Amino acid sequence: MESLLAIEGLSPAPAARASPRQARGRPPKGLLIAPEFPFNSFWSYRHIMPMIGRKAAFPPLGLITFAAFMPEEWQFELIDLNVTKPSDEELRDRIADADAVFTGAMSVQKRSLIELLSGPAKGLDTPWILGGPYPSSYRDQILDPRTPSDAILHEGLDLLVWGEGGQWIDAICSILDDPELGRHRSGQPLLLIPEAIAKQPPGSRRALNDRSIFRELEYTPPPRWDLVDIRDYRALMKQTTVGCRFRCDFCDIIQFNGGFTRPKTLESIREELSILYGLGHRGGIFTVDDNFVGNPQAIERILEEMIKFQREHDYPFSFYTQASLDLGSPKLEHLLPLMKQAGFNEVFLGIENPDPDALRKMNKKQNLMVDIAETVGRIQSAGIEVMAGFIFGGDEDTPQTADAIADFAKRVAIPTAMTGMLTPVPHTPLAERLREEGRLLESEFSGNNSDDEVQLVPRNMSPEAMRTHYHRILESLFGPGEIYRRASDLIDRLNPHIFRGGRVSRTDLGAAFRSLWRQGVMSPERRAYRRLLWKAARTDFQRYRDAGRAMRDLGGKLKGLAGESRTLLLTDERARELSSMIERARDALVRARPDRPLDDVFRMVERFRAGLEARRVAREDAELLYGLNREFFRYARRLHRFPGVYLVKAFELSIKGIHYETVMMGIVHGK
Repeated sequence: MESLLAIEGLSPAPAARASPRQARGRPPKGLLIAPEFPFNSFWSYRHIMPMIGRKAAFPPLGLITFAAFMPEEWQFELIDLNVTKPSDEELRDRIADADAVFTGAMSVQKRSLIELLSGPAKGLDTPWILGGPYPSSYRDQILDPRTPSDAILHEGLDLLVWGEGGQWIDAICSILDDPELGRHRSGQPLLLIPEAIAKQPPGSRRALNDRSIFRELEYTPPPRWDLVDIRDYRALMKQTTVGCRFRCDFCDIIQFNGGFTRPKTLESIREELSILYGLGHRGGIFTVDDNFVGNPQAIERILEEMIKFQREHDYPFSFYTQASLDLGSPKLEHLLPLMKQAGFNEVFLGIENPDPDALRKMNKKQNLMVDIAETVGRIQSAGIEVMAGFIFGGDEDTPQTADAIADFAKRVAIPTAMTGMLTPVPHTPLAERLREEGRLLESEFSGNNSDDEVQLVPRNMSPEAMRTHYHRILESLFGPGEIYRRASDLIDRLNPHIFRGGRVSRTDLGAAFRSLWRQGVMSPERRAYRRLLWKAARTDFQRYRDAGRAMRDLGGKLKGLAGESRTLLLTDERARELSSMIERARDALVRARPDRPLDDVFRMVERFRAGLEARRVAREDAELLYGLNREFFRYARRLHRFPGVYLVKAFELSIKGIHYETVMMGIVHGK
């Protein structure tokens, strides 16, 4: 098996013969190809891209990051098949003209990769290098194929790259310079993988904390954003950390990203934000960390750097990310205000299952540290919408679990409730346990969470019952009008913060008008849609009016302070009043006074609290509290001014709901 060939590098190529690249006598040319996400996958958003005036949901961050690590002599061009799909003839010409094709894939992109290798790439001598999660987890299936699709990958690929591509740059370049290996050939692909990983038994997690394999990121070059047109994408992406400290038995990410969290440097993070700002991007950025709060100490410093950047530039960005549920634990609750102040508006949580026994079985211990419903409510109250993932089909699950999952998502108002059947990914403890028990079912295409192919023999129901009750979850959560109902409940629970970044653009307005016609006029569920918009607009108006009333009230109290002594002795009632104002004062200082360092803000807050505890507050501090609260409500009025934040959120959820309903009902009805 040629799995360790490039770890020590290769011998220099014989001088008498040049590699294909060297024979061309020009700088090396690399073609980056991003395979297509299935039209009907949950996260593709392909059903609404024309409606929102974009071509794809997210850019191929992995590919443009890999390109940044490659030597400067390499010239790159990118084809994102989610943005544009050239003809097979054009693709073939561009592949033939390249010295190498670099592609990265998740398992859900396997079909697209196979279409490329069996179509326009077939018969050419351009070598193909595959990185990303797919070859890291499914390498055995490619090296030893047992299905027709895996056989195509086996014959069409030349090099599989395990883990982070940046660590293999020298090895990749050595292979491409070799006269034999630097061209496409039939036979088994080479695999770049650390020896310790290759030799361990499948599903082993002994190497997860090996820092000789999972090295600190230190400074990393920014992605090659010059290779994409950012206007094609619904949102951009960035990464601040890699890895996760938890050991969920179904998770393959830690197998190749590490079992602890490695942060980027603050210099790297600021540089990447500056580049995105300089490109003219204003709006959403998906922070794609495996677990954003996996290293609390590092992420606290990172958040402070993000807050500093946002304050300096008047909050141009709106962030969302994925995190573990212990974000709601007392140990990490201090991070929630920082996420709010950095401009995070959404967070994806892996809830998986509301049943504690099911969570124990999947080793999801972090979810047992908190009351899940209470944690969701706390995050929503901080102004951050909760999206969530749920898994059906574990050993503790019964047909009744389907109703429990759907009921929980409704009860805590989670419109974006990504629900999939349990998928045993290779090299995870789950997959190996099921293999030993003889419960794995062969699957030609696995890894698509928007699929109802059962890939295991469940313990408490038949495979057919598992599929039937999975459909039941989807019908309950994504049937006609269901998104509108959960979105309406979210309006009652969400308390928008004043750090919301981005602006309502012409593209957003165009999407809203198209939504009004398609969902408000043509849809059978138009009444539920209109009720949601009316409720959102009415709530914005009420919050706008309440903020104005609060500003006037605070103005009167400020005038009244002028006649009081220089030190205020506080009654219990007044102490409670001032105490309730501290958080708003802190937020106003962060938002409205960018010249004030964060350390000064935190010290001022502590001074306020110390004075309240002693029941003695300087009059100037009380005046500052009242004044900052007026500033807070001024921002709140701006937040709820038409089109207010609730109305914008209602439009956003309604439009996304088109995609969710189309995809999920397509699964139920076999489309």
